[in-house]
Amino acid sequence: MKMKIFGLEIRKSKTDKEPVESFMNIQRFGAGRKSAMKLAAVYRCVNVISESVAQLPIDVFRIDAEGYKSAYRKHPAYSLLREYPNPDMTRFIFLKTLVSSVLLEGNGYAYIDRDEFGNAASVQYIPASYVQIVYIDIDGMLRRRYQVTGFRYLVEPANMIHVLNFSYDGIRGVSTLTHARNTVDISHNSEQYASEFFGNGGNVRGLLSVKDGRLKPGQKSDLKKEWAGIVTNGGIGVLDGNMEYQAVSINPADAQMLETREFNVVDICRFFGVSPVKAFDLSKSSYSTVEATQLAFLTDTLAPLLENIELEFKRKVFRPSERTYIEVKFDTTGLLRADKSAQANYLKTLHGVGGITPNEIRKSVDLPKIANGDKAFIPVNMQTLDNAIMMKTTEKEKS
Repeated sequence: MKMKIFGLEIRKSKTDKEPVESFMNIQRFGAGRKSAMKLAAVYRCVNVISESVAQLPIDVFRIDAEGYKSAYRKHPAYSLLREYPNPDMTRFIFLKTLVSSVLLEGNGYAYIDRDEFGNAASVQYIPASYVQIVYIDIDGMLRRRYQVTGFRYLVEPANMIHVLNFSYDGIRGVSTLTHARNTVDISHNSEQYASEFFGNGGNVRGLLSVKDGRLKPGQKSDLKKEWAGIVTNGGIGVLDGNMEYQAVSINPADAQMLETREFNVVDICRFFGVSPVKAFDLSKSSYSTVEATQLAFLTDTLAPLLENIELEFKRKVFRPSERTYIEVKFDTTGLLRADKSAQANYLKTLHGVGGITPNEIRKSVDLPKIANGDKAFIPVNMQTLDNAIMMKTTEKEKS
């Protein structure tokens, strides 16, 4: 028996291992977002966010009893998340596709295939249009399940990565394009108008008027064809005595068409949380603006999305018994690698307080290790407060 509550399908079943029929129209996958991606601003925003996430390495850490972290390279999921989530995709392609789905569809899905020990053997991306969330009534309790096109059985949440975009209920994400639909439609119409406008030469070339009398049927079209041929071929037009030619031009700026297109770019960028500078709108930028934009992009746009993905990977890829001592983190240092000055100051500061060794610095900048470079250094003129008090007391006793 089936019923719906708040738009979610509820089923009566003794078990979720129940064959289900495929009902999704797979041909509609990507139809809506392909149209939106034709807009330069939408394409750039989605591309810059998804590629920025995809280029970041994923680290799996083991946390000891004192809270210190170390890379957990022996765990089966380490190379799975860091390099090859499945045989068909690298980490870059997988994350780029997943994040693009989150932004354009509202939800990003990936199925976790496990071995006989419960470890994740692969993580397979699934298009959002293939997945439907259903709730099953099992012995009076509602349980969430995922119905996937082509799957014989419903998928348990523990085996389905589900990254949500903005959500009103915490169950299904809402596409950014859904909220931006009015702006995207206006921008699409502006682009279409601009294409037609400039395709016609950007202006109406002129008007032919007859001073006296009326033209007979067919004479208008004949004159138009003849005159169009002369103007197109760069020839010299000859008018009869009763005819007059008046040139007509339309300035796109006066019609505010270009201003409208510029406004649409900024508005679309607002929805995606991307600075217009990163969408190559440099009309109001400077070097300091570009420099600050990169940091703002990391903290305001990427950080929440990265946290969302990290927690979902930790919750689903690893067994419940492992979650207490395992942490999944994106390495964001790559995004700031282009700013050599900031990177140098950061490493210098850590080295100055004994927080990092010379070989650790060389490792972070892809240089080979050196001899005697595994020891931390501290300034000799610095000491703890206890030692300073002790030395002062000792000097007084001596005197």
